[in-house]
Formats: sequence, C-alpha cells, structure tokens
Amino acid sequence: MKVLVTGSTAQQASRLHVERTPTFSNLLVRSFQDAGVDAQLAAPKLGWDEKFLSEFDLVVVGIAPTTSIAANKIYPALITAEKARNIGNLALLLDAPESFKIFPSLRAWLDTDTTLKSFYNRRKNYSDVVEDENLQVQVKSFISYLCEDPWPTTFYPTFPWSTKDSLIKNIPNLDSEALQGVNVDLYVLLQPAKVRNFYASDEYWTCDSMSPFGNQQAKLLNKPVLPTRSSIWETENDTLSRIRESIGTLIATYRNGESWWSPALAQSLSQGVPVVHDWRVTGYLGDEWSNLASTVENMNISDREELAYSQKQLYLSKLPEQEEISTNLLKTIKQLV
Repeated sequence: MKVLVTGSTAQQASRLHVERTPTFSNLLVRSFQDAGVDAQLAAPKLGWDEKFLSEFDLVVVGIAPTTSIAANKIYPALITAEKARNIGNLALLLDAPESFKIFPSLRAWLDTDTTLKSFYNRRKNYSDVVEDENLQVQVKSFISYLCEDPWPTTFYPTFPWSTKDSLIKNIPNLDSEALQGVNVDLYVLLQPAKVRNFYASDEYWTCDSMSPFGNQQAKLLNKPVLPTRSSIWETENDTLSRIRESIGTLIATYRNGESWWSPALAQSLSQGVPVVHDWRVTGYLGDEWSNLASTVENMNISDREELAYSQKQLYLSKLPEQEEISTNLLKTIKQLV
C-alpha cells in the first residue's frame, strides 16, 4: 500500500518544516509507515498528473483557510486534491485550531475574482493559475466540492479528551463518520529526556500559542510567559531547551474553550516539565491534571518534577497502543481501495 501526504501550508507539506518541529502531517506519515505502509510527505506540485497520483492508494491533502497567510501552497494543493477526487483516492487532513475559519474562506473563493486577486500573488504557482484557465477550473471545481458535497475521510490530530464536536459544527458537510482522529503523541512523548538545568528552571513559563491565550495568562501569573518556539526557523532542540528550563508549559484553548492538539504538551512531558491546560477537559485524568497555573507556579522545583512525572504516567495510560493506531489506519485505506 502507498500513501502520499501533502497540503496547503508548510506545516502540512514542507519537509524542511518538519525537520525543525513535530507536525501532525509528518507524524501521520510515521504512523502509516509503522503500519507497514509506503508513505511519504511532499509539497504539492502542479506537475503531478493523474497517472502519478493513481500510483497511491490514498492521497491525503491538508486543508487550511484559503485566506490564511500560512496557506502559501493552496493552489497546487487544491489542484492535487481535485485530481485525486476524480481518481477516487482522496482523503483530507485538518491540523490547525479554529476550524470555524475554513468554511467562510472556502465560500469566499467561489468567486473567481477573489480566488485570483493580486493579494495572493506571492503564493506558490499563483501566476501559473492566473494564466491557465484549465487550472482555474480545477481550483474552482474543488472549492465547490468542499462547499457543497460531503467531505471524504478526514484525518485530524487528537488528545485523549478530543471530540469531533467543533469540527462537525464548524464544517457543515463534514460528518462524524468521515472524521478519523489520530493520536501521534507517542512519537514525541517517548523521546529521550535531556539533562535539566536546575539553576534556570524557575524564571518563566512557555506557551504554545501566545495570541491571545498566552498573553492573557501572562496577566494572571507572576512570572513571564514565553512562546515555546521563538520563530518558525527554530529547531526542536532549541524548543526543548526553552521548555526544559521553564516552570511549565501552558497549552492554549481557543474560541469557546476549544481544545486542539499541540506537540508542546508531549514535548513538555518528555522533558520532565509539567503541563497546564483547561482542567475542565483534562481533570478526568486525575488530580495532577486539575491544577491551575498559579498553583504550579507556587510549587518548588522538586514538586513540579514529581507532578510532571505523574502527569506523564497518567497521560501514557490514556494513549492508544501503536498496534491499535495501525489497525485503524489500514482499515481506512482498505475501505477506500
């Protein structure tokens, strides 16, 4: 079996990006590979014809809000998806929070003038699409499909407490049966812990999303809050060093308290650093997952280390075994072949 994973953003499809930090797309590829599937991640190309795409049992295309500045590969991604749809081997992927932004942006792109306005001229293959009516037809056809027809199998990342509710609510033609959540945290969580620096571990918090969540939390805490990653160019080793020397990691919630997967949670626990998320969704794991950030901030270093260890063990106990993940992924492919 062969699977191709690509997408609309660097996070979904750039090999350089995934070399710097864990992404759902890349960890999904690893999950397929561990299931015995020949899976690969690649940036979308206009040159991929139907003959090439037919070589794959599944072509997984990441979707992002068309108007997002991050969607720099949106044109070749949509054209690839349209070809895979015609072949019959298409699946989709969602990997970012705030899914409520997706559907309005798709509807805005039903207007060809909006799709091709000069604001997007720095996106990959923009000029190719502007100059080729056939490419424009393919883009509009797939946008219309996403707006009007039921979506195919759609992969998304999960925490143990994740639900499908917000995705179903925010994307009207995406139903529960099409959604396949995959937890990829074992790949991050079980990486070797590094040596802690006990002399620099009480000065700041880290947070996976500063605006607005991290900035709001900073007003409630005594110690400053820093982003887990200082830039998109930062390597994971640098990220882990910053997390390792922090009080703990704040995992953001989004509109209406939505919880969305982030590699920062598993990164933090892998380095012996406690995590604080919304206790209303994590509290069922145990008392260790019910702490407020202010409570953790007032602990000494030893207590925080003990808390992180307990959190990690409880979290691991709720993760699916790799064999279960592999079985579900293989089942999905077989249903589509």
